[in-house]
Amino acid sequence: MTYKFAEIDPMALILSERAYLIWTELHHPHEPALKNIAAVAKILNPEERKFAQAKASAMVAYGRAMEEGLRA
Repeated sequence: MTYKFAEIDPMALILSERAYLIWTELHHPHEPALKNIAAVAKILNPEERKFAQAKASAMVAYGRAMEEGLRA
């Protein structure tokens, strides 16, 4: 599968690593605005929806694996 929509945050190219980490903490909340996710989901075509679901499922699996690893 190709990553047709993969991108790099341009701020990562401009700021130092430390400054970028601070910037992302200020501008990217850790809890997504669910109302915005729902609005975006409504406009996805079937291929985009399938891709987003696969990525979300992978993130859940990674999170579970991390939790299990930390409990061990």
